Parts: sequence; C-alpha cells; structure tokens
Amino acid sequence: MSQKKSVGAESTGRRMRIFDSIPDLEQLRAVWYSWCHDPNADPDFYLAAARARPDFERPHVIVIYRGNTPDCMLVGRLEQTTLDLKLGYTTLFKPSVRRLFFVQGGFLGNQSQENSEYLICSIMQSLQKGEAHTAEFARQRIDSTLYRTAKEVGFLQRGHFSPVHQHRSLRLPDTFDKFVRGMSRHNRHEFRRHEKQIADVPGAGQVHCYRSEDEVADLVREVEKVAKQTYQRGVGAGFRTDRETLEFLKVAARKGELRGCVMHIAAQPCAFFVGNRYKETFHGRFMGFDPRFASYSPGLMVLMHSIEECFEPHTRATQMDFGWGDRRYKRAVCNEVWQDGPIYLYPVAWKGTILNLARSLTSFLDLIAREIVSSSTTLLKVKKAWQRCLTSASMPHFATELDLKK
Repeated sequence: MSQKKSVGAESTGRRMRIFDSIPDLEQLRAVWYSWCHDPNADPDFYLAAARARPDFERPHVIVIYRGNTPDCMLVGRLEQTTLDLKLGYTTLFKPSVRRLFFVQGGFLGNQSQENSEYLICSIMQSLQKGEAHTAEFARQRIDSTLYRTAKEVGFLQRGHFSPVHQHRSLRLPDTFDKFVRGMSRHNRHEFRRHEKQIADVPGAGQVHCYRSEDEVADLVREVEKVAKQTYQRGVGAGFRTDRETLEFLKVAARKGELRGCVMHIAAQPCAFFVGNRYKETFHGRFMGFDPRFASYSPGLMVLMHSIEECFEPHTRATQMDFGWGDRRYKRAVCNEVWQDGPIYLYPVAWKGTILNLARSLTSFLDLIAREIVSSSTTLLKVKKAWQRCLTSASMPHFATELDLKK
C-alpha cells in the first residue's frame, strides 16, 4: 500500500504531499507535462527509467499546493545504488547507499524562494528520519533558487567542492543558411572545407536519420559500431546499450521525438548524433565519432546535419541543448551558456557524515588534479596520450588499412 504523506502549513495556505507510488503519479500527469521542458523529467521518460533501473525502489515526487491547486513539484526517486567516487578515471570509493535522487529539470512550476526553502526542508526531514543516506540533485543551474537554498544548509549537511560545468545551447535563427552565416569565419571555412573533402570520396558523407520505434534496433547496432571505438567507452562513459538507454530511445520514438543521425564513410558508420526533440527544443544526448576517420571531421558533419534537420517545418525546433561540458564543438556553434552542477545533501548521522567526507574529499582531489593538468602543457599531452591508448585498446585489429579513396 502506498504511503500518502502530507506536511501541513495551512497558516500560509500551503500544503505538501509526497507521492511515493507509481499508480498515484497518474493524477499529476496533466500538470506535470504542462510544466516540464526537459525530457529527463518528463513523466513518460521518468516511468521508463523506473522500469529499467534495477536500483529503483519507489517514486519520491514532492508537490506543493496552494489551496487545492498544485503550485510546484520536484521529481525524484528513492533508490538503492552504488556510488562511483572517482579521481579522474580512477574509482577511490564505491559505497552502497540509499539515495533520494532528483532528476535534471525536475523542479517544475513556481520556482520561488519560498517554495525552494519548503522543498529543501522536506528533504532534510526525510533524511533525518533515515529514509535515505543522501539526497542528490542532478545538474541544477547555479543561479536557481533551489541551488542557492541548498547551499545554505548546515556545513555538515551539504556537499563541498562539487563540480560546476558549462552548459551550452544554441538558439536557432529562422533558417539554416542564417545559422551558417552566423558562424565565425574560421568555423564556417572548416565546415565548407570538410564538406567538400567528403564529397570527393565516393559513397561518403551519407547520413541516415532513425526516427521510428521499429528502427531503434538498427540505430543501436550502427551507433554501437562507432561507440566501441571511442576513448569514452574505455572509461565507461558515452553511449551504452543498457536497458535504460534502450527504454529512452523507444519512448522517444513512440512519442515521435527521436532523432538518431548516423554518418557513413566507405560503407562504414563513422559518427553519430542522437537525441530527441522535446517540445520546441532538441536535446542532444549521445555524440561520438570513429577516430580512424578523424581527418574528415565526421563528428562536425553529422552535427551540422542534425542542426539542419531542426529546420524541417513539421518538426521545427527553436533551440538545441547540448548538455553540460565545454567541448570545442559546442563553443563553435552555441550562442548561449550558463553554469550548472550537482547538489548533495546529507543527514546529521554517522553514515551521512562519512559519506559526505568521502565524496567531498574525492571532489577536492579531483578538482586540484584537473587544475594541475589544465595548467601544464606536459600533463595535457600525457592525458591525450592516455585517451589515445584507451581508444586503441577498445578498437579491433584490422588486417589491412582502410583506403577511403578507392
């Protein structure tokens, strides 16, 4: 039987309810979808993740009402999971914890300071009651009321040295031609040069876009051929054919939102860009290229193809969200940027304090290491060499070299 929890504040006209059973979430669907602008917090994707994740225990969706009308909601879940606390690519600690996890884009509705304070207070109460060892918010904007409020809790109850990343997006003009003309002269020249270079290779530059549910298996097969060649695969990042990814792709296709572009050179897949158009924004989710074809810049070419598809009249997008991370290709095309990062909260309890210490220490060491590497030319070369080693280790051995000019 589901627990229907309610925290009262009737003197201010507010009340709070925590929805902790999947059937009860259906009564929220209409307002949930109308407020949502990030597919990570969409009700259909949320339920798909709940089905796919083995660590999922129950929902933890907090709704604040003004009278009988929902005023805001915070979308989360309770899970039993193992954390990977890493220094660079090396895992230092792997604690098993019960975690309240609040999804990216999951603070919906009226994001006032008052509501943020009320939500953080509710979460801290849940932690102190022993419902979880930690609470984690995925990728909150640092200028948001929720982020600022969480940073004001007690010293021992909040995480420290949490990473903050650039988050870039592209506000699209009226036409693709206007977008290309708006690029810097250097980037526009590079695009045109590689476009001509690929055009000179017989059968090269072909891009197939997968959109329907019955194409998902083909998309996954083609993307996997490229993803397994990348250094990201060597460090356990990037595209993976796990159940959650497959559920995401199927739900996106079912909703008519999937966009999976794969580029071929010499009859082989060489680059991909996969995401989904959610309302008026295209959200890039996975991108990668086969380094054997790097001289052709296939990543840039499939990216430009994906941007061009955003101008199709029946699937028009007005913005592309490239997610966190300050990669060079994002700087080349994006015209909006902000900063975001995770939030970690802990109860005043033995395990919560130890977990906070372990995670904060790991974050501090990782931050120092990254600053040292970024300021040292020699260490940057070592890092790139290590990435090349990871790429080589993930590649199969070929008896002959590819001759792309044939």
